[in-house]
Amino acid sequence: MRKASMKSLTTAFLALVVCFLAPAGRAAELVPNGGFEEMKTSGLLAGLEPRTKEFYAGTADSPFQHWAFGGRWEHGDYSIAVSDDAHSGKHSCQITCRRKGRGGIATAPMKLKAGSIIRVSFWMKAKNAAGGRVFLNLEGTPGDGWTHKDLKTGTFGWTKFSKRAVVPGGKAGGEQTIVVFLYSTCEGSIWVDDFSVDSVDVDAMAEAPDEPAAGPKTAAPIPEPRASLGYRVRVVSPLEKVFREDDFAPAARPRAEVAAARNEYESIQVVIEAPWRPVTVREVRLSDLGGPRGAVIPSAALKWERVEYVETTVPPAYFAERGLGWYPDPLMPAGKFTVEKLSRTPVWITLKTPKECAAGLYAGTITIVPEGLQPTTIPLSLSVWDFALTDETHLRTMTWLAGGLIRAWYGHEWTPAGDRLQGEAVRNYQDFLLAHRLGPGGEISWDDTSLERLIAKGMNAFIVGTAPNLKRENKTHYSPEFVEQFTKNIRAAAKHLQERGWLDKAYVYVYDEAPKSAWPEVKKIDRAIKAAAPHLRIFQCLNEPEGVRELTGFADVFDVYVAQYHKAGVAESQQSGTEVWLAVCCYPLDHPNFFLEYPLLDIRVTPWICWKYKAKGFEYWSTNAWGVNWQRKGDKWPEVPWVANTFGQYNGDGHLIYPGADLKPYSSIRFEALRDGFEDYEYLWTLGSLLEQAEAAGMAGAAVEQARKLLSLDEVVQSTGVYAAEFEKYLAYRRQVAGAIVALKALVEKK
Repeated sequence: MRKASMKSLTTAFLALVVCFLAPAGRAAELVPNGGFEEMKTSGLLAGLEPRTKEFYAGTADSPFQHWAFGGRWEHGDYSIAVSDDAHSGKHSCQITCRRKGRGGIATAPMKLKAGSIIRVSFWMKAKNAAGGRVFLNLEGTPGDGWTHKDLKTGTFGWTKFSKRAVVPGGKAGGEQTIVVFLYSTCEGSIWVDDFSVDSVDVDAMAEAPDEPAAGPKTAAPIPEPRASLGYRVRVVSPLEKVFREDDFAPAARPRAEVAAARNEYESIQVVIEAPWRPVTVREVRLSDLGGPRGAVIPSAALKWERVEYVETTVPPAYFAERGLGWYPDPLMPAGKFTVEKLSRTPVWITLKTPKECAAGLYAGTITIVPEGLQPTTIPLSLSVWDFALTDETHLRTMTWLAGGLIRAWYGHEWTPAGDRLQGEAVRNYQDFLLAHRLGPGGEISWDDTSLERLIAKGMNAFIVGTAPNLKRENKTHYSPEFVEQFTKNIRAAAKHLQERGWLDKAYVYVYDEAPKSAWPEVKKIDRAIKAAAPHLRIFQCLNEPEGVRELTGFADVFDVYVAQYHKAGVAESQQSGTEVWLAVCCYPLDHPNFFLEYPLLDIRVTPWICWKYKAKGFEYWSTNAWGVNWQRKGDKWPEVPWVANTFGQYNGDGHLIYPGADLKPYSSIRFEALRDGFEDYEYLWTLGSLLEQAEAAGMAGAAVEQARKLLSLDEVVQSTGVYAAEFEKYLAYRRQVAGAIVALKALVEKK
């Protein structure tokens, strides 16, 4: 013991001497065990305070002292190992991909003063690290991914990497908690060694970064071939987000191929690239589509829009792989536009198949017409399957459309003339939502005229009354006067809706996300509602397992976030007959979600998950929560940049449409992906309906068995909530479902 103590004292003394002799301005090393020589002897995560522990979501202890590891983000499966292949010393950290997704290591947390400079450096090697990114991500109290750096991929030997950044945010002199992550989304393996982090006071000018600040990323130049048209054109999946600054992929002959049922929307994404000089596109010409036996789908069934970009400037509360920057989202009207040099611009083409058209193969063209350059004509083929989607949406859908924000954006005054313009705008927005199969039923100010119009256009769920969130109103209970008036209104509404045949679409919304202290009040108002209107369904948004158990039998519908379905315990309530809806909101931050930074597949797969879980409906809290954008004086978007974090530290949350000209909304690529997901649900419903008919007729055989297998979705969505991360799998599965519909439809009709 004495020897050990003397050794510790000697080491401490020498460290103190080194500290005094160190150059002015340098801080001590902040990451212990950067050489990965010390194996784990105690848990890093166990002793962290709750706020700091949140930064390590999805991680566990690693084999190395002072390091955490996460290997299962984004549906991936990565392993970590102690490697004898070291840059220095005996060991290094090896991360290997077993299933592509995201995995990585994290340092212990460190406290740094806002405004100080942080320097990260380490050595890394890789073998077959392909198909993704390897990158540093700095996280903690400034935000998740407030700065990052992409690293080399492929196969290479030990190479040194470094990153410098100024710690942002907080009050002057305040501290930030910083955690440094090193992630891989690649296949193959990477090795990391000699990892160090140190900080330098910003006032120590001699220690200021000697590397210039990174400017906006641009694509790397490529040589122009002899036969060049002066620009390039590509066709990519509408589920692929196209970023202006990414490097140019190898050129390929563009061709657009789509397939659809009758009465369905399909999207095509054509990308115009400018690797050598700016290119101004004057127009995009869309031809008629010629089909079997002289059938024609006119060009009027197609339209094109330009994909615009929105900049994220506030670090989000969730992990964003690309970090802050420009993300594709709004769809702007057709019109002349310029693609800047070393950039690209996508064109979004929407095709609507007629309700009555011949099944078979149709052909046409898309022509890109630039100014001063030769046009490019892209062959377009459309396969129309021999079935039609109904106008009715069989998954109940509902959102809240903020009419007050529409009035504020367009400046409609509270006058008869202003009210007329407001009414026109709201109708335009409502119709636009319903054309995307998302009902604007969250409003509660209904009259017969508007209800009749909206139900005829496909609205299948709406709120007729709301028992409010007491906490938000600074109250602890529903007063007798409120209960009396509320139930009187509910009773009258139910009677009238019953007479009009609309009662089956009506819901009463009760205390949004009620805390435990409010459950007795929720039960009280639920009892009063049922006494006044027994057939009106009570809609309860609640993600607390204990609350779901407590209120089962009181609420008719539980509305839970997609990622909370299993955690909230609603599956058990479902078995007892309670209706379940799925929802998406800012919380939880798990996939799937609708943030600007998340993949479009997150949005499209959500209705598939509704089918898998047998959810009866889908709810999204708002499509036009435009945040501070409507509050600006003078010029508004698109004349000035759009503020992406319209709600807290969530980019894109609560808005899927943008305020457009002529009192009409502009769509987004996220909203188009949601409509495609709803239409995918209709494919599943159509196949399920045919299967019921076949079974009722006593039919059996390969077509029946194939239908049962496909309707399980087991190949793409697991009952646990895990779903395939590759969008190609869903497009291929959709083709299989379409083929099964055609085959079973033929058998049922023949029978």
